[in-house]
Amino acid sequence: MAAVVQVPGDAPHPLSVVELAEGRVVGSVRLVVTRNGIAVGKLQALIGSKEPEKHYLLRNPRFRLLRRMRGVALLLSIPESSNYFHWLLNSAPRWKLLEAAGKTTAYDYVLLNASAPHFQGETLDRMGVPPNKRLRCSTHSLFQFERLVVPDMPLPRCRVPGWACAWVRSLFPERDPNAPKLLYVSRRSASRRRLANELVVEPHLKKLGFSIVQPERLGLVEQAKLFSAAECIVAPHGAGLANMVFAPPRAHLVELCHPDAEASTYRELAPVCGLRYSRLTGHPSGSPKTADFTIAVPELLELVQTPRS
Repeated sequence: MAAVVQVPGDAPHPLSVVELAEGRVVGSVRLVVTRNGIAVGKLQALIGSKEPEKHYLLRNPRFRLLRRMRGVALLLSIPESSNYFHWLLNSAPRWKLLEAAGKTTAYDYVLLNASAPHFQGETLDRMGVPPNKRLRCSTHSLFQFERLVVPDMPLPRCRVPGWACAWVRSLFPERDPNAPKLLYVSRRSASRRRLANELVVEPHLKKLGFSIVQPERLGLVEQAKLFSAAECIVAPHGAGLANMVFAPPRAHLVELCHPDAEASTYRELAPVCGLRYSRLTGHPSGSPKTADFTIAVPELLELVQTPRS
């Protein structure tokens, strides 16, 4: 059974919520299949395969304990939901689709991936999902539910519609007028895509009034407040830039990129959020596997100090 749901008018295609009798979830929300083992296509991000019937989990089956569960389960997570960006802007907004389809008033489980980062818990609290209804799907499990409710993916991976940004902002409306106006978002704690000459860059930015921040050390509410008054955000490409949804309109986002890792994610998201966008591409530094890079300090300083219309 499928229901087409209506969301604010920037959805490029009809969005659906599908209910499967005895639907199954394979592993840590890696794949949704029918009771006959047929993979469901458009509703999920099929990592590693464009064709549902050729998904690697079907080609290379492994033993998983089948757990038959009574009641209604709502699928919320996507496979990458342990990542801050994918949780906040790809996964969590599916709740709005479930609400529009009238599925959030009576349910037994909300299905999540195996890991449990703090930002998921904060979001679920705001959504009103009780802890006893949060079911984490294990890599080694195969869950089958009496009724499995699967909302559409709002857009292809790494693309975010305006209604999803607005919904996230409404979920975390906290604002701090005294928050820093100029932010440099460091990735020094990450394992890859780090700015190799960050220790050279930071003193120059501090002289201009920039605050150096590491959002992953903060709760979600604290991150929303931190970005709520930003006028300029400078950051290497990474999940922490998802916080741009909390920035005020016309803020200037300056994304720093490795030349071989220039994704379009934030360039496309900036106008959706009403932000101005610039990109500064650097030079590789160290191992290609880490995608670390350096940037030219004079170019960056010119970019952040040049008035933009």
